[in-house]
Amino acid sequence: MAEADAARRLLRRLVAELRRRGHASPTAAAALALLASRLGHQALAASLTELALRGGQVPDFRVGWLRHRLVGECLSPGPGHAETLARTRAEADEVLDAFYRYYVEAGDVDLINGAGGVGMALWDLADEAARARMTQPITEIARCIMEQDSPGLYHGRSGGILLLRMLDRRYGQDQLTTAAVDALVRHLAQLTPAAPDTGWLGMGGVGLCYGQPGMLTALGPEVDPAVLARFVDAAVTDPALDRLDDLLGDVDADLTVCHGLAGLSLVTKLAPGWRELIGPDRRTRLAVRLAHHLDQTSDQAIAAIFDTPFLLSVLEGTLGMALTLAETETTSRPWWGVCVSLGDGSAAVAGGRAMENNR
Repeated sequence: MAEADAARRLLRRLVAELRRRGHASPTAAAALALLASRLGHQALAASLTELALRGGQVPDFRVGWLRHRLVGECLSPGPGHAETLARTRAEADEVLDAFYRYYVEAGDVDLINGAGGVGMALWDLADEAARARMTQPITEIARCIMEQDSPGLYHGRSGGILLLRMLDRRYGQDQLTTAAVDALVRHLAQLTPAAPDTGWLGMGGVGLCYGQPGMLTALGPEVDPAVLARFVDAAVTDPALDRLDDLLGDVDADLTVCHGLAGLSLVTKLAPGWRELIGPDRRTRLAVRLAHHLDQTSDQAIAAIFDTPFLLSVLEGTLGMALTLAETETTSRPWWGVCVSLGDGSAAVAGGRAMENNR
């Protein structure tokens, strides 16, 4: 899609800012490498990955995980590649394990800033034996998450369903998963058309973090057709789509991934149910809105990306909007979503090339 060209233009400006500065933190370099990779600029992505590796071990578990995945995704096999892959995996494991233990001891199971999100990244790095050890603890984390009052993906019950899907527990085959999905859809069916104004479906009535798009992301691409039908037929669905239309016409609407229109666009890649629900016209309007915003990004905002923590850059910043546009024309699954607790469109949520390298 032509709208992804706006993400390319933003990337060029980021590279120009990097040249002006003459340096970048491992976090910023990894973020730029990710965007370059998703836009198909593999040589640039490889150079930026090398730059991200020069800073030594990083304290942010998301960036540690991302650097390891970038080594596998962007650097060509050659002399020293296996050693670099092993080193970055060990570094990521060390930081992830420390955060995971801390959150578990604190009883914090949150999918963003808690054991749920860290566990997802650990699962991605783990071999078969480690996954066997992790299955029961992560199941318990999912149980705790599903005790939340909110139905949302972030900080709510849908996040527990996402973790269960990561464990390959299927609706209709696994009792815990089936009960959790049925309860979520029953809750949705009980909401009235006024729900978009009550906060139950997130800011503006729709949103990745709390709304229907995030719920469909948790249910995944293999959602049971009967479940999807109940979801679509819920009384609150049409008012939520009407609210989306309002937001598309609102010049002051939130455009970020977590709370805004970028997240609604990204879910069209993560959840086919949502893609079909909003239709091609809304998908195009979403992309056009994001492209226009990226082209209006100020020089100050470009510079700020270099000093913004990775999570905020993706969920609440311009980088996330650019990644969303990159996904409009990328055919491979958005594997990077694991580091911000998103499904990647696969049945197992995490895995892929990193797992192949572990075997």
